[in-house]
Amino acid sequence: MTTFAAHTVANLPDRSVLLSLQEIAEDIGTTDTTRTPLDADEAESLLSALLRVGEQSPVTISGLPEQRMLTVARRLLTHIAEDPDTAATAGAVLADPPADEHMSVETAVTATVVLGALVGWLQTKVDIRIKRKEGKAEFEFRLTKTTSSAVLLRELSAVIARLLGGGPPGPPPLG
Repeated sequence: MTTFAAHTVANLPDRSVLLSLQEIAEDIGTTDTTRTPLDADEAESLLSALLRVGEQSPVTISGLPEQRMLTVARRLLTHIAEDPDTAATAGAVLADPPADEHMSVETAVTATVVLGALVGWLQTKVDIRIKRKEGKAEFEFRLTKTTSSAVLLRELSAVIARLLGGGPPGPPPLG
């Protein structure tokens, strides 16, 4: 059974999917540099750290082929639209999706938007702390919900792995 969100996202042009993700990420994320990656490399490192904590294989998002990246973007937008913590924000954006006259999307831009949206969505689940020292970043994940940290981090990493096209099949355990 296809959800309303999945149907809506499936019918959007690629550019509108990316612009929707970008708008939602701006609404749900934070710009606090102690909680947000400074660039795409740091965002990749943050996601890899979370995937490792959850015993998932890290994926280099910026290295994915363009078509797979767009598939990931659609999966992510659908997930964000169905997640109770972000559904209202996503619903408002999807009710009047952004449009743009540009016909092509560059892979680097797609990767940046997907990374930003993934980090923004994660910030609705856990408190991310980034400690930078001598050019290296260390990531700490603190709970924002009352549940076992190990269980939540495993669930989050499984969701991310599924969104990226890996991990075990099935619906994500987080709503």
